[in-house]
Amino acid sequence: MSAMDRIEVGIWTRLSTSSFVSSYRAIFSIHEIDSDITLKWLSGTILLGFHLTFFDWIYSYSTTVKAVTDGTYVCWPIFQSCGSLIFLSALSEGYSQSTLFMALFGLMVTAVYAIWLQRWEFVHLIILVLFLFKIYFTAISFDYNSNFNFLHSTQCLIYLVCPYKRFFAQLSWLTGSFVATLAKIHPTWLLGQHYSSLKMGIALLPNGSEAILMAFIILMQMAGVWFLMSSNRFRQRLSLSVFTLLYVQYGIQVGYRFPVFELALLLILFGPWFESCSHPPLTRRAIPGWIFIAGLAILQLIPHLAQAGGRLTNEDNIADIFGGPYQFEVNEQCYGEIRLGEQTVRRFEQTDARLRCIPYRFWYRAKISLCSSAPNKYHMTYRRSVNGNPFKEIVNEADLCNLNYRPLGRNGWIKREDEAPWVGLPVQNDIVTRRQRPPT
Repeated sequence: MSAMDRIEVGIWTRLSTSSFVSSYRAIFSIHEIDSDITLKWLSGTILLGFHLTFFDWIYSYSTTVKAVTDGTYVCWPIFQSCGSLIFLSALSEGYSQSTLFMALFGLMVTAVYAIWLQRWEFVHLIILVLFLFKIYFTAISFDYNSNFNFLHSTQCLIYLVCPYKRFFAQLSWLTGSFVATLAKIHPTWLLGQHYSSLKMGIALLPNGSEAILMAFIILMQMAGVWFLMSSNRFRQRLSLSVFTLLYVQYGIQVGYRFPVFELALLLILFGPWFESCSHPPLTRRAIPGWIFIAGLAILQLIPHLAQAGGRLTNEDNIADIFGGPYQFEVNEQCYGEIRLGEQTVRRFEQTDARLRCIPYRFWYRAKISLCSSAPNKYHMTYRRSVNGNPFKEIVNEADLCNLNYRPLGRNGWIKREDEAPWVGLPVQNDIVTRRQRPPT
C-alpha cells in the first residue's frame, strides 16, 4: 500500500471512530449492512437506481426556470404551486442543473469507493444525501410520477431508516408485486387487449397467447410471488426463475430502465444469498418497517377503492404506486385541444402505447400558461381511447380557467367511462421510443 493510500485509509478510519459516526451507525442500524452480503449488494443496486434516474433527469426541462417561463412544467395535484421552488437551468439555457447532477455523480463515485473500503456508514450517508435531492426533483415535477421512481424510493427508504432492512426490503417487493395485481383486474389485462391492440402484438410469443400470458402473470403476482420467501428451495428457485423470465420479456416489450432495476432487486433479494425467514420480526424495532409496509399497501389500495371509472379518467393513476401511471397496463391514445372562440390555440396528441393519457397534465399546463393574464374563456376538449376501443370524450368544458383539480376524490369535469360519449375510432398504434417520439 502506497503512502497516499495509507493516508486515505487513515482519514476514513478516524472518521469512522468519531462520536457522530458512532451515533449515526446506532440510529440507522448500520451494523446490519456490515454483516449482510444481501444488503451490501442492495447498496450497489440503489446506487444503480440513482444513476438510471439522474441520467434521465440531467437534461430535463421540466424542473427548470425555462419550464416555468414557458408554462410547460407540471406540479403534483397535492402541490400545485411548486413553480416557486424551481430555480435551475438546463443546457442550453444554463449550466446549473448539469453542474448539480455532476456533483451528485461525484457522490455516487465516492459511495463506490466507500463500498470498496467497507465503510458502510458513509455509503449510507451518501445514499441519504442523494435521496434528499431525488425528493426535491420529484416534488417539483409531476412528470417524474413513474413506477420506477416509486419502486426505487421505497427501497431507499427501507434501506435508510428501517431496522431489519433485508426482511422489509424483501417484503416490500412482494407487497408491491401483489398489490400491483389490482391494476390488472380489468379487461385490458385479463383479455390481453393491451398487447393484441398493438401493431407488433406481443414480444417473443405467438399471437393468440396474450390472454394466457396475462392470466399466468396475474396468478404469479397474486400467489406465486409468495413462494419467493419459501423455505422450500425448489419452490423458491422455481418462482425466482419464472419472475426472471417474465421481466426479461417485459424489458423486450417496453424498454430497459425499469426491468433492469427490478431484475437486479429480484436477484439480490431472492437469489444466491437468500435465506428464508422462519419468524417475521415482531419486536419494537420492527414497528417502523411494518408501518411502512402497511402505508404502501394502503396508498395502493385507496385509488382502486375510492375512484369509479378511474381507468378511463386516469385519476387513479395519479396516486398509483406499484401499478403506476407508466406501467404497460393499457394501450392508450388521446388527443385534446384548447379553443378561444373558433380559433384553436393549443393541440395535444399522444399515440405512444407506453405513455398514459392523464388529462390533469394537459389541463394544468394550459391553465398556468393561458389563464394568468387575460380573463378569456378557453374551451377544452380531451378524448381518450383504451386498447383500440372507440375514443371517448372525457372532457368538454367551456371555461378551463374556472376548473379546479381535486387531488383526492372525483373531479366532475372529467367524465367516467360510463358517462363519456363515443366520438371516433382509433388506428392501431405501437410502442414509440424516446428518440422516435415527436415533441408535444
